[in-house]
Formats: sequence, structure tokens, C-alpha cells
Amino acid sequence: MGAIDDFSSDAIQVERSGHVGTLWLDRPDKRNAMNPALWNGIVEGLRALEADGETRAIVLAGRGKSFCVGLDLAMLTAGGEDGGLGGSNSGATAHLSQLRRTQEIQNAITAITKTNVPVIAAIHGWCIGGGVDIITACDIRVAAQDATFGIRETKIGIVADVGTLQRLPKIVTAGHVAELAYTGKDIDAARAEEIGLVNSVHADFDATYQAACEMAQEIAANSPLAVQGTRFVLEQGEELTTDQSLLLNGIWTMITSLQSNDLREAMKAFLEKRPPEYDGT
Repeated sequence: MGAIDDFSSDAIQVERSGHVGTLWLDRPDKRNAMNPALWNGIVEGLRALEADGETRAIVLAGRGKSFCVGLDLAMLTAGGEDGGLGGSNSGATAHLSQLRRTQEIQNAITAITKTNVPVIAAIHGWCIGGGVDIITACDIRVAAQDATFGIRETKIGIVADVGTLQRLPKIVTAGHVAELAYTGKDIDAARAEEIGLVNSVHADFDATYQAACEMAQEIAANSPLAVQGTRFVLEQGEELTTDQSLLLNGIWTMITSLQSNDLREAMKAFLEKRPPEYDGT
């Protein structure tokens, strides 16, 4: 667990139990509002979990009363190099600085989609603004009954710009995207489940986190190579025609699945009437 043990962040915690890692948003006093320490910590935390060599699925959850309330509003008024819109630079350099900051956050959220293993969001309390950006980058979402979701940006005069408008349309239908994005309204967990934003709803955070971990354990029990390949084909298939995706699928099978020790172990375990023990090779 060296990579995990060596990881340090003021806003993120990581841990692993068996083959399941958890990445915790850890600014509970700020309801996990996003600041540089948090979004940079997401990137480094994911790297630490992957680098330990044993993580096969990740649960992403928030400490405290909420999952994430979006951007820390102090970022909008702070000045200087660390600030948002209140610095004293020229218009040109201020605009470039703001663009770079936006891209920094975009890259942190995108890092969730670039992990080699599936990521499951366990959501409770407020999940608004940047919180929705985070969960739409995850593979699977489960929620507590007290979860509240909202694309609040239109209510404060800005356009959501770090992933929601790109990823939410791949999760729910266009009409629901338009309703949530244009109105900025909040929806509860029941509505989120109804429209397909979350897979399931649970009584409270503990039950939600347990459900996420159990699902992660189910995933981790399968062949790591097969899970990675399935995730890769699903992701690439979003940009390919059906024929192109089928070709990619066949190439993956040819060069990876049929040559793997995991496949040999699956066949051996079947003949021996026991659960397989995959090593991901």
C-alpha cells in the first residue's frame, strides 16, 4: 500500500480495503466545496489508488453532511494569483488566467474518467454545481434519500463549464438535461432515480456507502482485464460507429482476453467448481 500510504492532501483522503479503494472528498466544514486543494487532490488521489497495484474499483464519496456543494464561492471574489475574478491584472491576462483555472478543474474531473478501473459515486446531502460535474464523470451513481441534485450555474449567471453539459446528456435524456440546465432547479433522489441519473436510492449515507462498496466488490471479483476492456470498449464506442466499435471489440479480444491468465483461471475454476481467483494478467 505504499502509494496510498505516501499520499497526502488537505482536501482528499484515500484508503483501500481488499481490492476496493475509496477516494474521500474531505472538506466537511465547507461541505466539500471545490478549491485547488480538492481538485488537485482528486487527480493525485486517483493516481495513488491506481499505483498501489491492488485497486480494482473505486468508490468516490464525501465526508460530512454533503457530497459536494460545487465551487467554493470564495474563489469568485479572491484576488491575486490564487484568486478568481478580483485580481488586478489586465483584461487579457486575467482572461487567460481564468481559462487556465477552468481547464485545471476540467482536467481534474476528466481524470475520473481516465482511471483504469470503474468509479462509483456514493452521494448524500447536497450535490450541486461542481458536485454534478464530479458524479457525471463516474461510471455508476448511487444516492441516499437526502441527496439533492442541481445544476445551479444558470441561477448565478454562468454556464456550467467543467463537464456536466458534456457528460449528463450521455446519462439522461435530452429533455431532462434541458430542464435541469435551463431552470437550475434542484431535484431529490427519487427524481434522480426516475430519470436515470442514479442507479439506486438508499436510506442514509451509511447504507449508500455500503451499497457502493458492495457493488465495487462485485466488480473487483471479476477479471480486472475483462473489466478494463469492457470499460474501454464502452467509452470508445461513444465516438465510434457500431461497425467500428465491433472491430475494436474484436481486436481487444484477440490481443488481450484470449491470451490472458485470467481466462485460463476462469476455465480452471469452472472445472474445479470453485470461485476464480484473478490476478489481472
